[in-house]
Amino acid sequence: MSRPTKLYVPHELDAADIPPDERYLRISQNISCYGIDVVDDRRPEEIIAQHKTISGAKGDFCSAYGSRNITVFDPHKTAQSSLYFSLLLEGSQIISGRKKSSATEVTSGSLMVHERNDYYTYRSDDVRQLYLIPDIEAVKAIFDGKLPGPILSMENHHLMAFMKSHMMLLHSHSASLNAKSTSLILDGLHDMALLMLADVAKETGLISTGSLCHVYNAARSYIAQNYSNPALSPDHISLRLRYSRSSLDRAFKEQRTTVMALIKETRLIKARELLENDIHLRIDQIAWRCGFSSSFIFSKNFRDKYKVPPTVWRNNFNHSA
Repeated sequence: MSRPTKLYVPHELDAADIPPDERYLRISQNISCYGIDVVDDRRPEEIIAQHKTISGAKGDFCSAYGSRNITVFDPHKTAQSSLYFSLLLEGSQIISGRKKSSATEVTSGSLMVHERNDYYTYRSDDVRQLYLIPDIEAVKAIFDGKLPGPILSMENHHLMAFMKSHMMLLHSHSASLNAKSTSLILDGLHDMALLMLADVAKETGLISTGSLCHVYNAARSYIAQNYSNPALSPDHISLRLRYSRSSLDRAFKEQRTTVMALIKETRLIKARELLENDIHLRIDQIAWRCGFSSSFIFSKNFRDKYKVPPTVWRNNFNHSA
């Protein structure tokens, strides 16, 4: 299956519920959206696999358990590279690249960061593993470049215990959590993940500062304070901050985004908060408060980002509460 479109709700797959002759195909389809292929090296009736995915606005959480298997990441089968956190609870796993010398064994019980930007083969034996997969665009805003290797230990980071405990919480109790509680935990995990990655960037020299980072930071702060102004635009910001329009555009280009993209992202996040926390506001009122020129444009942009109309998002959260 593709990445779930219903956010903050567990989507589960268990090979035991699938006829043996369909297991390999169904399991392969389940993870193909991440650029992963499963090597068919087991008899169908011997395949054991349990997958759970919870998708959120800031990224995904996954848990997986399976019998001995080999999976391969092909960078050509996904639109961009990916980076994720993992916590190996049981079993053993070896990750290797094109060179045999690059093979690395994942340590059981350790919190690791993985980067997929080349061919990797994963040899797993009775593995139970948790994954946190942040949005790659959010990752790019923090650092640019490659990690020193396919995995990097986060065991010495001061947020390590928080990450482990909350990943375990989602793994063990997701079925009893409503969508609001799940969103708080999952979004918090992704926020913590970005903080940890920012520290990784500083330590490994991958931080994406740029010669015009001060312009970008100033503009981002101004947008956060003035997103409700429908006249907010690159020209407006450059005039208010007294930077040239060309400097502003170059600053955002360094961060691989645009002024208008950040304005829209900020407005949509604020609109989502209003939908969840103020059930009495009409959709057109929310659109106006968040700086959209019309409720039609707001609804279209909201659907593009969150995959459902604003009213459906609000109803889902109210129902789960």
